[in-house]
Amino acid sequence: MEGNAFDAIVVGAGPSGSTCACLLAERGLRILLLDKESFPRDKPCGDAIGGKALNVIERLGLMQELSEKGFPRNSGIIFSSPSGNEVEIPLLENGKKVSGGFVCKREDFDAILFQHAEKKCKAMEKTEVVDVLSEEGKVVGVKARHDGKEENYYCNVVIGADGVNSIVARKAGCLAADSRHYAAAVRAYYSGVGGLRGNIEVHFVPESMPGYFWIFPLSKNEANVGVGMLLSEAKKRKVNLEQVLLQCISSKKFAQRFASAKLQGRMRGWSLPLASARRKCSGDGFILLGDAASLVDPFSGEGIGNGMKSAAIADEVIGTALAKGQVTIQDCLRYEGRLWEEIGPDVGYSHAMQKVLSNGWVLELAISKAKRSEWLREELAGMIASREAKKKARDPFFYLRMLLA
Repeated sequence: MEGNAFDAIVVGAGPSGSTCACLLAERGLRILLLDKESFPRDKPCGDAIGGKALNVIERLGLMQELSEKGFPRNSGIIFSSPSGNEVEIPLLENGKKVSGGFVCKREDFDAILFQHAEKKCKAMEKTEVVDVLSEEGKVVGVKARHDGKEENYYCNVVIGADGVNSIVARKAGCLAADSRHYAAAVRAYYSGVGGLRGNIEVHFVPESMPGYFWIFPLSKNEANVGVGMLLSEAKKRKVNLEQVLLQCISSKKFAQRFASAKLQGRMRGWSLPLASARRKCSGDGFILLGDAASLVDPFSGEGIGNGMKSAAIADEVIGTALAKGQVTIQDCLRYEGRLWEEIGPDVGYSHAMQKVLSNGWVLELAISKAKRSEWLREELAGMIASREAKKKARDPFFYLRMLLA
């Protein structure tokens, strides 16, 4: 058993899992990182790596590599309303324009993180976890299949970072299927897209309402293009999101920009577990990170930021416990408490914004007013970037001032 014994086993080598494995291994701990796929591999996603992730990326020492590889950084956000009103909102910090996050295909980004992790810990690709091992109610390891052979691996703590259908979450009884707290999305890659300006674009067009249509530039003429909608709304309306995406692209507003565009590969769909429903993400001998813990931002639909943040918090709490030689259930629960202490306020404000901006007339008001009002553009820029500013989404006086802007 000694050769198969580790301080921690991380299941899933996406951004959350690879980040957590790196940080724990840097403490000198013996870490096993498992993933059922091999890297690089495609992963359906909007490919936007938001500002929340940048501090962790910098801590990993990967900012320079991402920049040198030429992945674009967005400089602002373009919003448009159902009637066609459009406003460009620059990213601001202390009143000054700043570069935002990267837009990078997950095939590339995840491979960079995994390659960084495998230099620091034992990493196994094409290794599928098929069961979670328990003794007297405590998780003590996993059973994994590699090259057709099953083997048991043991540890002090299992860290589930294996996505929306996490086997760790499922075996621990932590999965929930409430369509009000899931989003459905479809994305495609298009080359030859016209009018890309270095900003990410979010369009609340009639074809995609009550969801939105996005265009995230990957280069001067290639973009990640997609639509997202609350799963409950998609089910209620019986919509085919691939058809919705094609309708957006061929609509009067966008037809010219996509006149010479070509689909690269195929459209891919996925579901996003939203953090608007706080899900149990710890127990005796295990914790959950990222999508496995249902941490996707309910307003933006971005999951990488909270996922990497959950990895950093796991390192802080679980890494400290492992350094002392033992991880107790109190340590696992402490991780969950610290996680929600850190992201809970942001999630609450984002959920409020999701509810408010699903209302068509509020969208029309906000975007038409922002088009004319520098004050409101700066306020909206702050609400995108700042937790304190996001509180205004719950303040009725903010909407009164917006009416008067």
